Amino acid sequence: MKNKFFIAFLSIFFLFGLTACSNDKTKDTASSSSSSAKSSSSKTSSTSKNSLSRAKSTKGNSANFALMIKTAQSQIPALKAQLNGENNTFKDIAIDEGEDSTVIYTYTFAQPQDIDLDNEALKQVLIPEVEPLVNEAKAIAPDVKVLVKYDNPDGSNLATISITQADIEAAKATTQEEINKYKKSYE
Repeated sequence: MKNKFFIAFLSIFFLFGLTACSNDKTKDTASSSSSSAKSSSSKTSSTSKNSLSRAKSTKGNSANFALMIKTAQSQIPALKAQLNGENNTFKDIAIDEGEDSTVIYTYTFAQPQDIDLDNEALKQVLIPEVEPLVNEAKAIAPDVKVLVKYDNPDGSNLATISITQADIEAAKATTQEEINKYKKSYE
């Protein structure tokens, strides 16, 4: 029971984190699009825009993907304030760029947690929370993946959950299958 409560607790924190970063990223992207549209009439702007889309980050991702990560990182102080509140649950929250279009969320607890987490159960809870982020990020990186890590203050890992588009599709199929079974049982 304690494990299920803890999983729900972590999921809520993750949801708030995605929402905060996702909403501000959309605003920043809209603002960027607006200002680039104003300057697109100049030939120089067009050339540098093409260079940006061809550029690669140090992780091998597009420069646009790296920019998306930087935008999310700029929201970390607000995210910490929102999630920690008066409890100071997390010592650190990090959003990093991983290789192969991976967004890495690392939540480091302020106090050591002595609990065994069921990664598969936590993954099933996180998938619906991650889906909006993945859908938005697919415009920049069609094969985007999300890696969520929960760590103790000493750096020991409590859980690492990787979520891909295939995981999201499988969860949807399973849910639809369960709905169909439920409907048949009442026919």
